[in-house]
Amino acid sequence: MKNWTPDASDHFESWLGRVRRSVAGDPAINPDDVTQDLRAHVHAELSAVPEPVTVGALDRVLDSLGNPSQWSDTMKVPAASNADWFKRHVTDVVTEWQKALAGEWGMPVLLAVLTLLAMTTSRWIGAPLLLLAYFMARSHVVYAPHALTGRRTWLVYMPLAIGAGLLAGMVLAFPFILWVGTFRGPRIYRGYLVPQYELLWAAGAWWMIVGVLTSREPKRVQAALRPFADGFEPAHGRFLMLLGAAFLITATVILIS
Repeated sequence: MKNWTPDASDHFESWLGRVRRSVAGDPAINPDDVTQDLRAHVHAELSAVPEPVTVGALDRVLDSLGNPSQWSDTMKVPAASNADWFKRHVTDVVTEWQKALAGEWGMPVLLAVLTLLAMTTSRWIGAPLLLLAYFMARSHVVYAPHALTGRRTWLVYMPLAIGAGLLAGMVLAFPFILWVGTFRGPRIYRGYLVPQYELLWAAGAWWMIVGVLTSREPKRVQAALRPFADGFEPAHGRFLMLLGAAFLITATVILIS
């Protein structure tokens, strides 16, 4: 039998109690048989759900069974009214959203909202929000990967992709960031524009250093850029090192010329 969270177990037992009360007034129905059959049915429906079973996963099965108060023929069915329409189209919809947010959708939706706010506000507000969203998303991916299924995955990956892209970009473009403050413009050689060889030297040397380090410690790269760098291997670090060497050679050729 699957493991359940304490909240899910309590919620299920409370629901079964309401079922027993709803059919207690009908002498043709045995409440014990009904609850036993329902218990077996719910466990069978949840057989494919990842452990532990949460309240959100349980509610999806219970909602498909309908309202227990309507199962007994002795219960009176009230006539349709404006209050019923409001309950079906407003109250019930809000309740379903609350159940989803209280379950497996809560964290992904919160991360998506934080990321969108960070992207549309000033840097003094957006940067801390984006950092918070990245930290929460990374915690979710590292310590609760079983909860990332379906469309929820993309909501959690949104701040992670932005954060990982900024981190990788800052590391690779470090020489170019420093070069911006000392930019003197490209040089002209025999009618052609050539870049400053100092920049090529700096970028080549930096990429060789980063390439050597990442080729020796690929798992650190995978951990820093998870889950987008899960396929990073030492060969990728060696390729970056060779690219840096090519920049150094190009800078030397420019200088000699």
